[in-house]
Amino acid sequence: MNQVVCKVAPALAAGCSMILKPSELAPLSAYLFAQILHDAGVPAGVFNLVNGDGPTVGAAIASHPDVAMVSFTGSTRAGVAVAAAAAPSVKRITQELGGKSANIILDDADFDNAVKEGVQACFRNSGQSCNAPTRMLVPRSRMAEAANAAKDAANATKVGDPPQKETHLGPVVSKVQFEKIQRMVKQGIDEGAELGRGRARPS
Repeated sequence: MNQVVCKVAPALAAGCSMILKPSELAPLSAYLFAQILHDAGVPAGVFNLVNGDGPTVGAAIASHPDVAMVSFTGSTRAGVAVAAAAAPSVKRITQELGGKSANIILDDADFDNAVKEGVQACFRNSGQSCNAPTRMLVPRSRMAEAANAAKDAANATKVGDPPQKETHLGPVVSKVQFEKIQRMVKQGIDEGAELGRGRARPS
């Protein structure tokens, strides 16, 4: 819902009509938002919701000559495809792509609290936020302290079914995403990283 509102509100405030194509994996928030706009009396055709996948519907929107601007949030791979599709019509593009956001903790910080908050920020939305600070950078002299604080924060996190009481971390969106995460964990271990919490499933 946050991603939807952050894109729709400025467009409507600027007097633009627009098309929203939500993620095909998690479209329910967009359905609810469309109903809210309908109930609020937004004129027909000002806000339009179109469902479908990126390679089909997303590509058609990005390449359509009557679309003046595209705002995209997603993977770098998909962002490249959007830019390529939009190029022939020279439309404006804004992109918020995936990455490893840096969480820099300096030497004079309250390390225990800063690391704990950093870990919790990574776990929000089951770790599926493009702005999750998943790359924690600390002074080398305090690396062991930070690693222990991060492990303690992870150990205090209850993983389970979200409707259950006091569950902090639920599932990721799909089996494909889960398997991608497992491959990344294994790659990190193969490259010399130490797994502080959990386990890597065999490939």
